[in-house]
Amino acid sequence: MIKDYRPRVIWHILDTDNPPQIPDHKIFVGSGKRLLQKLAFGLIPSFVQRKLHQNPSKSNKLHPTAYLDGLRGVASFIVFMGHYTEETLGWYTEPYGAYEDGAPSSLLQLPFVRVLYSPRPMVHIFFIISGYVLAYKPLKQIHSQQLSALTITLSSSVFRRALRLFLPSLITMFVMALAVHFDLSDDRFAPSFFTLSDQMSHWWDTCWGLLRASWAVNDLSYPQPEYNPALWTIPVEFAQSMILFITIIGLSRCITIVRFLMLASIIAFCFFGGQLFTVEFLGGMFIAELTLLQDGSLFTPTSSPTLLPKYDSEELRHKIKECPRIRHYGTKAFWIMNVICGLFIASWTNNHANEVWGIRFFDAHTPEPYHGQQVWFCLGAFQIVGALTQLKFLQTIFNTPIPQYLGNISYALYLVHNLCLTIMEPRVNPYFYRYFGNTTSLGRHLTWVGGLAVYLPVIICVADIFWRAVDTPTVKFARWLEAKCIMTPKKT
Repeated sequence: MIKDYRPRVIWHILDTDNPPQIPDHKIFVGSGKRLLQKLAFGLIPSFVQRKLHQNPSKSNKLHPTAYLDGLRGVASFIVFMGHYTEETLGWYTEPYGAYEDGAPSSLLQLPFVRVLYSPRPMVHIFFIISGYVLAYKPLKQIHSQQLSALTITLSSSVFRRALRLFLPSLITMFVMALAVHFDLSDDRFAPSFFTLSDQMSHWWDTCWGLLRASWAVNDLSYPQPEYNPALWTIPVEFAQSMILFITIIGLSRCITIVRFLMLASIIAFCFFGGQLFTVEFLGGMFIAELTLLQDGSLFTPTSSPTLLPKYDSEELRHKIKECPRIRHYGTKAFWIMNVICGLFIASWTNNHANEVWGIRFFDAHTPEPYHGQQVWFCLGAFQIVGALTQLKFLQTIFNTPIPQYLGNISYALYLVHNLCLTIMEPRVNPYFYRYFGNTTSLGRHLTWVGGLAVYLPVIICVADIFWRAVDTPTVKFARWLEAKCIMTPKKT
């Protein structure tokens, strides 16, 4: 007897005289099981889903600036690490060897190492990368004289920018408002109201406050958004994006050297005028312009050993051959020193900077009209991003799978990590304090590592889900809405 492997539906169609009798409860249970399986599979992070699929995934070719996505992902991860460390073990934000509170300092507090949990410099890296990425395509079109395509690109960017930035942010605050109201999250950032309607009214007012802060541009006197203070960067991103688009369109018809000089003049004017975030966005545009010029071989050496003229002296010929190599290694050393200096500045402690070697020198020589660390974070971020565009071995590091994955979920990770921490920390940290303690060096290290072991997988999973369920659909929705709203050109 040959077993019939035909699907049940096909068998039912072909054999209408003897349809299979399937009990209703089995159909219900089978449908429910499949639904639960789909839900469970959807909760698994995307990189695990790809591993579970037996079909080999197609190799995704990285775009030319993918390494900046990797840097943005690592920076977003460091923001999470910083907020976690500050709230769990505030001692680690102090300088090494000072304010130890009964236990010796940790190696985690040493310069360069502490960059792992220094969130403040990362914000400036975000802004420079945003300026670079937003300007990259329009500048390519300017270089190729595609001015008609440029207007379409900038029009699309302006149309979609607010939705791209604010819609996921408002959804995040909505979830956090519900968490606060139902006592799932503590109320360290926002008050809890007795009725849900009052809570939603407060959330709505907070949303409007976040939107109104876009008018401030560089003025941070607006109160930090309740429910998620990390969202103070979103209005800055939006306002500076608009300034960037205006600058691009205003300089689009200039010849390259004039555009360079005018852009540099605008950046200098903003810097000495105290408009630091504008400096970072326009500085990202400046780095993008330099990168495009390098790709066009304007700055690449043209000398080649095969094209050298025949000199009488072999020693002279050898020296000429060595010149490009010396210039190459000298340039490489220059950019490596920039990375080292940028990372040292990023090691700036939250407090008592005047007691840290090197940092107190920078702090004492802060240029007017700035005060403290912010301007130095800006300059250090320029050193890091600029060096990354020049050092191929660093680009290779940030093009590896982990930084690229963090780059994919970077915005979601930035938005949801505070939500997860406010829910988990009040419930989990007391256990670590009880069993490991936080008064000894060993206890603090065990508490710090133990908290990471618990929080990190959860936060990555939540960020991955938010990326797939909110962030990516927001991008698609903005494109769909734009397609519905734009005018179609009339046929002549």
